[in-house]
Amino acid sequence: MKKIKFFALMVLILSVLSLAALKIEGNKVVFTFNYPQANTVHLAGTFNNWSTNANPMRREGDLWVTELELKPGTYQYKFVIDGGKVWKEDPDAPGYTDDGFGGKNGVFTLALKDDQLVIVAPAAEIKEKVEINAEREENFYIEDNTYVVIRFYKPEARYVFIAGSFNNWSMNDTECYSSGDGWWEAVLELTPGVYQYKFVVDGKDWLFDPNAPAFVDDGFGGKNGIFEVWKEDGQLKVGAPRVKQEEEPAKVELPKENTVKSVEYEIDGKLSEKEKSTAIFTGSTLKEIYVARTSTAAYVAVVLDKPARDYIGETMLIEVYTNAPKMMSANSKTYNGTTLSKPVGFRFSVNMKTWKTRKRGTFYAAAGDDSWILQANAFKAAVDDVVEIEIPYDILGVKSGEEFNIFVTCAMGDKEEVIPQDGVVVKAPTMLSGNVIAKFVDKVGDDYGFGTYTYPKDPAFAPYKGLFDITEVTVLENDDAYVFSIKFAEMTNPWASPKGFSHQLINLYLDTKAGGKTTTYKEGARVQFKEPWDYFIKVAGWPDDRIVFATADGKEIPEAITYEADPVDKVIHVIIFKKYLDVQTGIKAYILSLSQDGYGADHIRPITKDSTQWTLGGYPADSKDYAPFVLDIIVPEGYTQEEILKSYVPGQAYATLIPVVVK
Repeated sequence: MKKIKFFALMVLILSVLSLAALKIEGNKVVFTFNYPQANTVHLAGTFNNWSTNANPMRREGDLWVTELELKPGTYQYKFVIDGGKVWKEDPDAPGYTDDGFGGKNGVFTLALKDDQLVIVAPAAEIKEKVEINAEREENFYIEDNTYVVIRFYKPEARYVFIAGSFNNWSMNDTECYSSGDGWWEAVLELTPGVYQYKFVVDGKDWLFDPNAPAFVDDGFGGKNGIFEVWKEDGQLKVGAPRVKQEEEPAKVELPKENTVKSVEYEIDGKLSEKEKSTAIFTGSTLKEIYVARTSTAAYVAVVLDKPARDYIGETMLIEVYTNAPKMMSANSKTYNGTTLSKPVGFRFSVNMKTWKTRKRGTFYAAAGDDSWILQANAFKAAVDDVVEIEIPYDILGVKSGEEFNIFVTCAMGDKEEVIPQDGVVVKAPTMLSGNVIAKFVDKVGDDYGFGTYTYPKDPAFAPYKGLFDITEVTVLENDDAYVFSIKFAEMTNPWASPKGFSHQLINLYLDTKAGGKTTTYKEGARVQFKEPWDYFIKVAGWPDDRIVFATADGKEIPEAITYEADPVDKVIHVIIFKKYLDVQTGIKAYILSLSQDGYGADHIRPITKDSTQWTLGGYPADSKDYAPFVLDIIVPEGYTQEEILKSYVPGQAYATLIPVVVK
């Protein structure tokens, strides 16, 4: 038992010392990362919506360093190496949390102490079973509606400290006071939250509190005390944790009347009759609220008690708060302090005071402590007769068929109106349905081009097979879209792509009418086409410049497609909206699988004679750079992938692909 205590003690001491890699200088958080072999390093996290290029780090010897000015709150982060080829967690992070992809993110809490910013390790997630302590002597009380006092009985102790998630488990930061008769008292000033703790007696013995309101496993064969602090009617309360260990998503039901409908809208500050043909909610300053949806976004129109443009320059915030099925963090209150009926994770804000000089909205993510973290994501907003706001599902992480809640608020000074009080449910249309119009089954294990291509050597490409291997393509047609569901033999996400897959790069070329192009949209794939194409679609795990819908004449229409991935079933669903397609002669398709590389031509990973850490191998030197960079394709009956991809003429012509008939 002494060995276990000593091991636990050393882990805790090391966790305190490790904070040196994350420190405060002035009003900024300084991030330091030791990775001398990197060419570039960027800092990504919840503070920049996991952007891979928003916060570059500078090299200082073997270290990479950057500073951020952040508000108090809890943040997650990771380091992005060489443009996304590798994502690394901070080995010296104050704490860690599951990144959702089999790895972990660094996590820390930024707090104010004596008007100074301090970094503390966040409370550990309660994944263990919480054991309520039914038989206990009450030893907790609140003093002056400010302090949590915990009494601990240890008459033989010479001195006692309390250590817990509130002080980064420091064994000498928070001393307990002797109150006589063998009792010691810890006096803590805590914000609402759930905390774990132990007592450290005489600088060596780590002891759990037998009178704790509840217990959890401490990870070392013992247990920690655990309690929650909350406010109720303005009074500070303390007791056993009230939260569920695994909260189920709040069940939402669409209203029987006043249903959110799909409508065509334009974000122009004007309210058309079409835009009014959906759910409506009424209030006072918020005179009328209209909420609608499309296949890719929700729409909110706010009618005020006078034309919205008349409020420009006044201190007024028009905001939309939403939740989502998979929020990273959630707040219970608006920016102005109003408690909402459901936790929310996102805030879309239009500031009327600054609108004249800054005609755009601002997007925030919840920090989890009722503060809000500014994000880089843009969304459409307009102010004229009314205020209009578009809420893209992509920002929220909402997938086809999922539901989320919307609250609309108007804040002026210390007054805030919320419409509707219980929120309005929006359901993203179920796009992954329809009639099967085509299905193609492809050979398993043929992600080798024309037979010689091999995988890169870096561990990120494990299991070194199947990542680019299309095994099946199913094409659905519904009233609004064509859905290409492309299944792969393997799907991993070592670089933590927001879409759930890192390696696959899909190129689709559609032939729907006479005319078009027979060369690729951009240089990179090193192929050409037997029949001209009219539309090009590119999809990868990062929805920035790696998602493209383009016409043969070069017009790009980002809103023409959306896509979702199901990493469990290893399927990528590419949804192409019909209204952007001119289908005159049916649909023929070229379906290509390539390796995604942020630095490659058109984001295509190069293939060299021999595979290296980051390049594929097996490229024929005698092709004079005319062999394809394509790893797998769907071919018509009667042809083989190998013969089509090897149809190039060295030094003269690329391989000529032949389309499959979809419709």
